[in-house]
Amino acid sequence: MPFSLKQLHNLRLGHLWLLAWILLLPALSLAAEFQITNHTCRSEGDAFVLDASIEFDFSDKAIEALQNGVPLTLEIHLQVRRKGAWVWERDVLDSRRRYQIRYHALASVYQVIDLQSGTRQGFVTREVAFSALGDILGLLVIQHHQLKKGKIYNIELKAALDLDSLPLPLRPHAYLSPAWNLSSEWSSCQIRR
Repeated sequence: MPFSLKQLHNLRLGHLWLLAWILLLPALSLAAEFQITNHTCRSEGDAFVLDASIEFDFSDKAIEALQNGVPLTLEIHLQVRRKGAWVWERDVLDSRRRYQIRYHALASVYQVIDLQSGTRQGFVTREVAFSALGDILGLLVIQHHQLKKGKIYNIELKAALDLDSLPLPLRPHAYLSPAWNLSSEWSSCQIRR
């Protein structure tokens, strides 16, 4: 059965779309992302604290926005759940800590701000600022008295770029673009009360 010209044209378009997707897949897998490379929990005094290292690999679009004065807000999501808890059981703790990085062009300084405490640190290079942003040391997670004795708990951690904190004109584009959808996978460690 011979094909009409229209059918051949549609067949070629289909092949072009397939080829485009095949070529695009490696680019999507090389997209920027965040990665938690070290995550440990320890008892200190009457509480459990967390140490973590997060590698922030920002996309070119996010770095361009930062260089043009747009502050980037990062959210560290912490959850504490009893090991083996049922899906419907409430988390023992569900909290979010926010940090911001800004670039001040006139001073050529990157500033990292802990939005909970207001602590500010200045850095001359972007790489050092990103490294400092990802160093979490001795972060108070939960007090011992909030946990049941003899039970094991999972402390889970995830880092993500907060798109809701971007300037309003930039948000629609950011919500739809993979270049702005930056987050890590969940990372987990266990503690015993």
